[in-house]
Amino acid sequence: MLKTKNLFQQTFANEKVAGMIGSLDRFFIKLPHLPKKVRVLINKIVPFLALAFGLIGLVASLITGFFLFLALISLDIEILWSIGGSFVLVLLSTLFLLKAFKPLRQGNAIGWIYLFWAQVLEVINFIINSFTVESDFWLGLATLIISFYLLFEIGQFYVYKVDKKLDQTKLPQNQG
Repeated sequence: MLKTKNLFQQTFANEKVAGMIGSLDRFFIKLPHLPKKVRVLINKIVPFLALAFGLIGLVASLITGFFLFLALISLDIEILWSIGGSFVLVLLSTLFLLKAFKPLRQGNAIGWIYLFWAQVLEVINFIINSFTVESDFWLGLATLIISFYLLFEIGQFYVYKVDKKLDQTKLPQNQG
């Protein structure tokens, strides 16, 4: 278990990935910032939102997986095609959200990075669904933009902890 946890973290939340994601902060730092009290409040509730949406995503994934199984049994290729890709993306996003809870509560940027990857998966899902599913494009786009904005607004509260005994560097750069 510990080896798997370390492998997951080494793959998705290593220092190189943290630096790459932190470089995106150059764009977000130019945007107007929320008042500090609002950012602190958002920071306090984000771990619980990640947990809640992770659990909702898990339940939704289980239900969708059941329907995919039924579609597979009935050989309904249209259903398999239409919801199969979203199922995988939502399941992965759910995994990131659930893994983010504990590090977010500890102020560890690894949790923040997991939230970032969950958002990236949501962007991919949004792009795919924009072409295949009838949805409100502008509402989805606005939601994604606001989500990334809020994510980078709270980034300053998290410290990347390589090892509990070693260095600690901030991710992303302090936004004032």
